[in-house]
Amino acid sequence: MSELRDRARQARAILEETIVDALDGQPGGFYNNELTRLLDLESDYEGRQSNYLTYSLLGGLLTDGRVKKEKRDGRTYYMKANEP
Repeated sequence: MSELRDRARQARAILEETIVDALDGQPGGFYNNELTRLLDLESDYEGRQSNYLTYSLLGGLLTDGRVKKEKRDGRTYYMKANEP
C-alpha cells in the first residue's frame, strides 16, 4: 500500500511542477479551463465537477504559496507566485 501512495505522491509532484512551469511562461496567468486544455488534463465527466483535477492541484499550490490567483473579467486567473 505504501508503494501506491509513493507513486501517487510522485505523480502529483510531477503534475504540480508542470502546472508551475506552464504558469511561469504565462505572466498574465491562465484560468482553469485554459490550463486543463493546455496540459491535456480535461476530464471526460459531463457533470458540474469537470476538470476538478487541476482545481485540486491548484488549491495545493495556492496553499503552498507557489501560485496566486486574481479575479478579472468574472474569471479567476492563476499565476505563478513571486519568488520570496
